[in-house]
Amino acid sequence: MAVTVKSHITFHSFCTQIAKPPERGVVTGFLVNRCGLSQEDIAKAFRHSKGLLRAKSSQTMEEALKLLNDTGLTNPAQIRRVVLSNPQFLFLRAERNIKPKPTLLGTFMKKEDIFKLCIGSAQGFSTSEDKLKSTISFLQRWGFEGPALSELVARRPRLLTMSGEKVVESFKQIESLGFRKGSKGFAHAMRAMFGLGKEHIDRRLRCLRSLGFSEKQSSEISRRCPSILAISEENLKRHVDFLVKSAGFTLADLLKYPTLLVLSLEKRIIPRNRVMEALKTMQVLKTEMICPGIFKLTEEQFLEKCVNKNAESLVLEMFTTGRKMES
Repeated sequence: MAVTVKSHITFHSFCTQIAKPPERGVVTGFLVNRCGLSQEDIAKAFRHSKGLLRAKSSQTMEEALKLLNDTGLTNPAQIRRVVLSNPQFLFLRAERNIKPKPTLLGTFMKKEDIFKLCIGSAQGFSTSEDKLKSTISFLQRWGFEGPALSELVARRPRLLTMSGEKVVESFKQIESLGFRKGSKGFAHAMRAMFGLGKEHIDRRLRCLRSLGFSEKQSSEISRRCPSILAISEENLKRHVDFLVKSAGFTLADLLKYPTLLVLSLEKRIIPRNRVMEALKTMQVLKTEMICPGIFKLTEEQFLEKCVNKNAESLVLEMFTTGRKMES
């Protein structure tokens, strides 16, 4: 009986806390009226940050919003995106955490990259000024300057809070793959591979070798397209399987055009391959080989180059093919 009573009291207490959260009305009102969020947006923000549920007033949020406006982020769509992507930002102590940072960040970051940093993480604003200055000085010594430094910090804000030893470890790992410190390739590899770890990278290189690439070719692919090392092994295998067996490319082609391995298979490669196969059937293409560059075109470029001028015949061909597949 005692156990039952204890359980009942605990459940009742829990229900009372959930049913009447004193802070939710304050937060909801602020997000709707000051940040332009909908109820659906608020549900997403609550899911990502329990801090919203603990707010006792809107004062901290008001101060954070004002400082966001002072940084140049005055567009309602920008504010909404920052809050949805990084709701913790609203709960930083404005005077201590946010106010000093835009000026400092502005000394080496472009305005659009500061916006990306606001969206991506609160880390750049919760880090102390001394730590921030130390990290920036360290990155400059490693050859990151100007736009490269700005973009790196915007895309990898963890750099601002990680220990120097961990950052050096990542940098040396990238150097070991053949990237020269301070080069554009090094900066690109850093954005793609930062934080992956030696074991992770070794597994991806082994996966490439298991797919038929030699050790030298695997290293070359990773240098030419470091993003390959960040995708899952399953995804990598599916790409190679489709591109070789269905699209007709050889491993030598993939070595020459390694970015094919990181483009979306479902959203880009497979749909475009179907269109190109239809054009081959219509004898519009002058060669049996599909040019790899087709997959790198933007959506608008692909439609203009391959679809729009062949629209009627292409629709008929794809419809006919579909009917044959159904029968």
